[in-house]
This record gives sequence, C-alpha cells and structure tokens, in this order.
Amino acid sequence: MLLRSWITFSVIFSLALVLIFVGFLVSASLPFFLDYGLSPIVSSEWYPYEDLYGFLPALVGSAWAIVIALAIALPCGLAAAIVSVEILPQRYHGLINLCIDILAGIPSVVYGLLGIALLLPWLKNNLDLLSGHSLLAAGLLLAVMILPTITRLSQDALRDVDNSYREAASSLGLDWSQRLFSVLLPQAWPGIRSASLLATGRGLGETIAVMLVVGSIDRIPEPWYNLLAPAQTITSRIGREMGEASVGSSQWSALMACGLVLTLCVMLLSILAHAPRKRLARG
Repeated sequence: MLLRSWITFSVIFSLALVLIFVGFLVSASLPFFLDYGLSPIVSSEWYPYEDLYGFLPALVGSAWAIVIALAIALPCGLAAAIVSVEILPQRYHGLINLCIDILAGIPSVVYGLLGIALLLPWLKNNLDLLSGHSLLAAGLLLAVMILPTITRLSQDALRDVDNSYREAASSLGLDWSQRLFSVLLPQAWPGIRSASLLATGRGLGETIAVMLVVGSIDRIPEPWYNLLAPAQTITSRIGREMGEASVGSSQWSALMACGLVLTLCVMLLSILAHAPRKRLARG
C-alpha cells in the first residue's frame, strides 16, 4: 500500500513539474507572441537591438545538426546493439555496457572542449575551413553524444524479442542475416524507433557542446544544404544571449519563446516514442 501511494505521488509530482515548466514558458513568452504573432517562426532576421526576432535560422540549424547526428549515430548504435546482444558472448556484455554508460555520463561541456581541441582543427585542416565551426561539427559531436542512448535502448529492444522467434527462424533454416532482417529487427522495431525519437529529443536539447562548435551565426547557410557553414541552433542562441538579456525585455521574452518551441518539439518526440510500446503491449 505504501509503495502504491509513493508511485502515485511520484507520477503526480512529475506531471505537476511538467505543467509548471510549460506554464512558465508560456507565460514568459506570451508577451512576445502578443506583440509579434507567429511570423517570427518563419522569419530569418535576428537582430534584438532592432527588434527583429527571426527563428528560422536557428530552427534550420537545429534540424540539420540532428539529421547529421542521426545519420551517423543510428546505424552505428544499432550495429553496436546487434553485435553486443546477438553475437558477442555474455561475458563481454558487462564491459560493453560499462563503456556505453561512461560515454553517456561524460558532461556535455567536456564533449564541447574535446570538439574545440580535436574536432575543429581536424575539420579546418582537412576540409579547408576558416575555423572548423560548422553544422557538420555540431552534428558529429551530437552523434557521439546520442550514441549511448540509441545503443542501450536498441539493446533492450533486441533483448525483449522472445527467444521463440529466434528458434522458429532457425527451424525454418534461415541463416543469421535472414533471421536478423526478417525476424529480429521487425520485432524490435518499436523499441528501436523509440530509441531514435528519444535520442533526437536529447540531441535537440544539448546546449554547451553545440554552442562551442556550431559557430553561432544567425543566418541560414548559403546554399541551404551547405553543412560546412557556421550556423546557429535554438539551444546555442539561448545559451549565448540569455546572459545579456534583461528580464522582461523583448529579447528575454523572445528567448523564452525559443525555449517554448524547443520544449514542445521534445514533448512531441517523447509522446511519439512511447506510443508504439503501448500499442505493442495491448496487442
């Protein structure tokens, strides 16, 4: 009875915190939206001292950074999960999980410092860039940061596949690759999809590491697919400008609006990530 009461309290408390956070962001950004409407979301000019607040460069930068990160981290993380769960002996699992946990526990500022010391000089020298600050640098760094999330959750998804599916596939004479692509991955897909969405949410919320390597230039790359150009993300904009924005000013309210947009995106990703598991459980 005590345990049930504690679980109920924890759920209510967590829900209350979410509502408080979202309510604060809504109230703090409401003056901005009342003054400017929704047009800043599709505007590309961000000059606070001229009362110009365009969200589009930061939105494009965030989208490109997370796309690059997923394109690298998803196949690598899934491959690592497959190797650790389906191929390597059980005695190696503890060591692999320890390494993954260490990667997940490294502070983001340390990743940012490593990006400045190692990644940016490498990009500068090998791609003939002025400084190395670019969307590509942000995406590569994010890929390393979300890799542990994708790997661990993909491992759990593969372990959740009942052994009867593996036995049935073997009895049908399927080789290892056929079992993997025809049986295991389709069965584990809801968990893998959830891992990708949750990793996307985490990547969108990373601030310090991205801010140190992305360049923080408030403009859309020219051309728009130029990943070697310095750019801006929502988090890097908030991180750089919040300290110089006075509370209650238009700039402060605009940054809160950026935070609200980011929060709504992450909430949507979290809802989508959990939906497949619920449908699978009911089935």
